[in-house]
Amino acid sequence: EQTLSVPSKIRNINELNMAEEKKDTAPDIPPTDILYLSYEGNFALTCDATVLSCESKPIQGKSDKVTEHEVNIVLDRTVMYAKGGGQPSDVGKIIPAQFFPPDDTAAVVAEISTVSLDRASGIASHVGTVADTVSPAKDFSPGTAVKILVSPDLRHIHSECQTAGHVVDSVMDRIGLGLRPIKGYHFLDSPYVEYKGKIEENERADVLEKMKVAFRDLVNEDIKTTIDNLPVDEAEAECNRLSQNFDFTEYRKSSNLEVRIVRVAGWPVPCGGTHVRSTGVLKQNGWGITGLRCKKGVVRVKYNRGCDNEQK
Repeated sequence: EQTLSVPSKIRNINELNMAEEKKDTAPDIPPTDILYLSYEGNFALTCDATVLSCESKPIQGKSDKVTEHEVNIVLDRTVMYAKGGGQPSDVGKIIPAQFFPPDDTAAVVAEISTVSLDRASGIASHVGTVADTVSPAKDFSPGTAVKILVSPDLRHIHSECQTAGHVVDSVMDRIGLGLRPIKGYHFLDSPYVEYKGKIEENERADVLEKMKVAFRDLVNEDIKTTIDNLPVDEAEAECNRLSQNFDFTEYRKSSNLEVRIVRVAGWPVPCGGTHVRSTGVLKQNGWGITGLRCKKGVVRVKYNRGCDNEQK
């Protein structure tokens, strides 16, 4: 996949639906440059960065011997997706440039297990571990040049899951159900999208079958994904041109001047998640709609992999 080397000017423009609330980030550190928010950055799996801070604490084994160190690394820029917006965090590695590519006999590598984004400051924290032979204070000291490597397989399947959830939105429009989306859960264990409204019980079986067919058709049409960062007024006009599905009040309260708009299967949505290049990519893993639940004025549309062999 693509390597991103040109600094992005997009800084946390969709923080409202993808950030995790935190309170302990140092106030003198500038916001992290979030590279995956641009179209090119969305597909990038590696980039160069500079360490701004690194906190660490020893992890002791059963014999009280230090076996590794937990680290919390803040960089000037990142290509690793931060958990939020209904999508899991990326995992991967941060390696000091002087040790790249790493030597298997003496690797200085931070294995990153989770990335979070502070809503107030716009700072991304990369949390993980390093071996007991690594000195975090020295090897990841402020100013150290590093290489970020995202786990490609996990990023790809998470992107598929996010994109498939957006295809569900387009399905709702295609079959004529103008219900407002209120929640997306794009985790691999049991992904779904929820909408405000109801479907009469005697109509649900027919609606579900129409949804499955529409999803399959949209995948087979191989519609390209587009990503643009638009002024708030323009973003609101595009996303609500057919119906008032999205409330942009919170975006207007933000200090950001732009909103990231992702179009999947032709349907525009404000979104901070990562995506695949087109709906056709979903064919290989057989993504499709699996079920429908209606309860207390909420319609939950379930979707998953390996459920629609007719797509293959």
